[in-house]
Amino acid sequence: MTIAGTAAVRAQSTDASASGSILLETITVSGDAGSGTVPTFEQQRERFRRRPGAETVADVKGAEPGRKSNLNDMLIQTPGIFLSERGAGLSGFVSMRGSDISIDGSRNGRGIRGYIDGIPLGRTDAGLTNTLIDPLATDFIEIYRGANSLRYGSIATGGALNIVSKTGLTAPGSSVTLSGGSFRNFGSQLETGGSKGTVDWYVQGNATGNDGFQRHTRDRNYRFSGNIGVQLAPNIENRTFFAVGSSRQDLAETLALDTLRWTRKTAPANSYLFDEDINLTYQRLANKTTIRDGATTYELGLYVLNTQLDHLPSPFAGIIDNGWRDYGASFRVEHKTSIAGLPTEFVAGARVNYTDADFERFQHRNAGRDKGRKIYDNRFTSWLAESYGEGSIELMPGFRAFAGLQAVFTDRDLGDRYRGGAVAALGPTVPGGPQPGRTAGLQQYDRDFGALNPKFGLNWEYSAGHFLFANIARSYEVPTGADLSDVLSLQSQTGRSVAPLRAQSAWTAEIGARGGWERFSYDVTLYHMRLRNEILTRCATEINASCSTTVAFNADRTIHNGIELGLKTKPFIDVFAPGDSIFANAVYNFSDFAFDGDPTYGDHRLPVIPRHQLFGEVGYRHPAGWFVSANLRALSDRRTTFDGSGGEAFVVPGYVLFGAKAGWTSADKVWTVFVEGRNLADRVYVSEFASTPTVPVIQQGPPGRYVARTSPQVRPGDGRAVYAGLTRRF
Repeated sequence: MTIAGTAAVRAQSTDASASGSILLETITVSGDAGSGTVPTFEQQRERFRRRPGAETVADVKGAEPGRKSNLNDMLIQTPGIFLSERGAGLSGFVSMRGSDISIDGSRNGRGIRGYIDGIPLGRTDAGLTNTLIDPLATDFIEIYRGANSLRYGSIATGGALNIVSKTGLTAPGSSVTLSGGSFRNFGSQLETGGSKGTVDWYVQGNATGNDGFQRHTRDRNYRFSGNIGVQLAPNIENRTFFAVGSSRQDLAETLALDTLRWTRKTAPANSYLFDEDINLTYQRLANKTTIRDGATTYELGLYVLNTQLDHLPSPFAGIIDNGWRDYGASFRVEHKTSIAGLPTEFVAGARVNYTDADFERFQHRNAGRDKGRKIYDNRFTSWLAESYGEGSIELMPGFRAFAGLQAVFTDRDLGDRYRGGAVAALGPTVPGGPQPGRTAGLQQYDRDFGALNPKFGLNWEYSAGHFLFANIARSYEVPTGADLSDVLSLQSQTGRSVAPLRAQSAWTAEIGARGGWERFSYDVTLYHMRLRNEILTRCATEINASCSTTVAFNADRTIHNGIELGLKTKPFIDVFAPGDSIFANAVYNFSDFAFDGDPTYGDHRLPVIPRHQLFGEVGYRHPAGWFVSANLRALSDRRTTFDGSGGEAFVVPGYVLFGAKAGWTSADKVWTVFVEGRNLADRVYVSEFASTPTVPVIQQGPPGRYVARTSPQVRPGDGRAVYAGLTRRF
């Protein structure tokens, strides 16, 4: 269904993310029909252009045909985000403005808060759970970089992502999608949506998976989700969201960088001998009601999320069996008025979330496949209360000023129910392999955190369709439950006092410009972020450290500077046929993250995130519905140690990956097909790695003899791959 309507102050788009609304002049919008509870892509794109910060929206449903398996596929052309290239699986590292940089892969999504339709995605004490994101059911993604996530009521330094689901209004009709490709990749989806009278519905189910380029990286994923919207009255709309899913991923341990050229398809023996894997199931139910009363709009949201995870990260850690039950409620009100004749809008809201979890860990039997003796039995609870308010006033035509404030309180409470006494850890030479142990002492904590975070910003439409913006804001981020537990465990095992973890905070200043013409659009942001107590990760033991176990700590001061640039262009049109075009798109990120006079690390540059990151694409689009394109992704060198030790051997080389894509959509939109190639030059490269403060050491020879490692441990990227797919709509 399409509409051509008038988007006034709220652009008919009550924000599904419990965020503040903005002032818009009258704008004509064409596209799918939205609703009070879920906006359309076109509506959000127009809203974000008039915001005072780095906020963008990425189209997923309307993007060109291609592989859509994970966040990397959906956000590769979005400025300000670093994504690891981990193939078609769900695993992968996502970072915004240097978030989560001191660990291998995503550690509970630290630094980025995730939402689905404005409902928290993941646990109260963490932020982002990649497995809960379903690209095939996604309409578009809202990206709030840095402190701009405050308008979400979000506590995160990196920012926030809101995954907006398809509805019966934005995705009417039925379709079947089939895809497949290299490394036994497969995907299938059935979806249907529609509306009748005051009711609309969308339902979909899909199964995806692949065997992986590297040994023991197989994954299988099954999902079912949808939503039902009901217009209860002309001014009241209610929508219920539901989702269930299951994911199983085999985990390969890391490889030495200096052997990667000939070992990248292999996995260390423990990976498959102990069947290391991570399995997650989830059930999610949410409801949102929107009420309009003249110039005032009210929104009420409720949700419950149940997740169960079992995980064998390594034979030394044992079998982990965790379950979370998350509950939440949110309320938001926005009001349009005028002050001294100037158009003004106010928005305010509050969100309360609660997590109740059981954390259990066991020794293992039968080569890691069965549970043995229980050695940890913890109950974890967490409250998170967030409130926020924002006002915007149009001081003169096209010139808007914004001011906002967020208040947050959260706690972390871990209770230890274990009463089994001390258990000795066993080494790899004992029958059955290595076994984790524990001390007799109880490991528990009760921590509270709170903060006030202001924001001030400006947005100026200096020419029609062209905007300048600036803001300064404070952000705040609290240690996760895992961070606090690791510190407590280290203190218990060593008997030494360890400094308690503090929340990290940051002041960020931004300036930027965005807009464009019919054949050229741009989005550029420059930011400067000064952090206190940035949460990083160091080796758990600093003497004779192998760094096989890490623990969170607070750096004193760090600075994150960056440039985020996105360009979309059509430099040539009507080249070979009327209505055809040659297009060229690019995304470039410059990242300069460093310690600031640290007592240990001085002014050394922080590792993991490359200083330069580029994605470029050039292609040809024909009015008959087909296109061809070529692309490249280039990353500069990345350091692996905080202090720069290890020399060139501990620097991950930069790389350039070449790809190509072709696709076709029939004129009646019934058929869509694509074929896509990734890493066509079969480049050997590193996708992810764990950073360390300094070069780790390993035991060699007799006990007590330690030598420095000669190479960091890394995860290889996929080799040459080809994927294809088709969609048939009814």
